[in-house]
Formats: sequence, structure tokens, C-alpha cells
Amino acid sequence: MPINILVRFNPAKPKAGEDVRVQIVVQHPMEPGTRRDASGKLIPADHINEVNVTMDGQLIAQVKPGPGTSANPLFAFKMKASKAGQLKVTCKDLNGQTGEKTADLTLA
Repeated sequence: MPINILVRFNPAKPKAGEDVRVQIVVQHPMEPGTRRDASGKLIPADHINEVNVTMDGQLIAQVKPGPGTSANPLFAFKMKASKAGQLKVTCKDLNGQTGEKTADLTLA
């Protein structure tokens, strides 16, 4: 099952040169590998270990979360909205599952 990713810009349509906040939610249970199930068996680790953000094909942010990251993590950063373009977020977890989401940044 692919990993679901949500992307939001704030403001939704910034003016050219304005700072825009990019918020990314990766919907994933983020199992650290230290918890046990009801029968006492260790639940294997399964967490996101890489998130890449590109704008028009150029890498602008990279995150390497670890097992201590909460479920459905939110990642946020600011960038200058110098021009309209396509933001692409990709991620992968320890079990090889991947997710990808594109969002168009439009200017006011």
C-alpha cells in the first residue's frame, strides 16, 4: 500500500517574492520497533526513513526521520515564492513502501 502524503501552502497563493510556509503530512504509523503486541511479541520497526522535496526538479529539502518520530509526522519549512512551479514530495520507509505527491505552487 503506498504512503499517503498531504501538502499545503500558507498562504495558498503567495505573491512573487513572498515567504510561503510549506506543510507536509506523511500518513504512516511510524512503528519504532520497541513496542510489543498483545501476545508479547516485538513489533518490527517500520518507519519513514527518507523524505525528499523538490521544486521543478531541484532538491530543496531532505529529511531523514528516525524511529522516535511520531505517527503521521508533520514537516514544515519556509521558502521564497520566487516563481510558480511544481513541488514534489517523495518518501520511503524501512519496508520499501514509497509515497509521492505533487502540488502546484501558483502565485497571486
